[in-house]
Amino acid sequence: MTEHLTVDGVMNALRECYDPEIPVNIVDLGLIYGIDINEDDVKVRMTLTTMGCPAHAYLMHQVQTEIEKIPGVKKAEVEIVWDPPWSPDKMSPEARKRLESGQEQDTIEFNPATYKPKKKGHIAKNPDGRVVLINEANSRYLGSDDIANLWEKSLGEKTLEEIITDIAKEKKLAPTEIRAQVLEVVTQLITIGLLRPEESVILPLHQ
Repeated sequence: MTEHLTVDGVMNALRECYDPEIPVNIVDLGLIYGIDINEDDVKVRMTLTTMGCPAHAYLMHQVQTEIEKIPGVKKAEVEIVWDPPWSPDKMSPEARKRLESGQEQDTIEFNPATYKPKKKGHIAKNPDGRVVLINEANSRYLGSDDIANLWEKSLGEKTLEEIITDIAKEKKLAPTEIRAQVLEVVTQLITIGLLRPEESVILPLHQ
């Protein structure tokens, strides 16, 4: 029932959404810029910590999914905006204290020189041509052609460094130019269950 659909209720739902690189929910990070409720439709205006954030599609999907779980919501729309740009001073005092205290949650660790990523789930394309990655729990994540290419190459046969070299050759770039971005995407794909982690990997725990 729409009378129970409130901005506070939507914000509480969004506290279940996390950037895979930062152990703080997106509300406390200060990424939510506005929530509009029109009967049973909800529109969220939000930003990201950086314009090149590889978790763009992942976060948008998280936000949409959590909102559509709210009773009374029929449709959720997410708009990414860059004005005003995000800065650390937009974090809540609790979030800032948590990060500054050094009490960070466990993160994903892997050695690109030895880690041989192996894909899980499957891939599909929406009618509009957008790439969709689907994990074994049947959760769907919008991706890009570059992410799909990385996932397709992850056959468990080559190390991540070898895959980075292959992709760099395809793009006619130096491996150093794409390495950081690829490492971030791999972290994201492990987090959402689309790549098998190394045996010693520690998955992040969001509480």
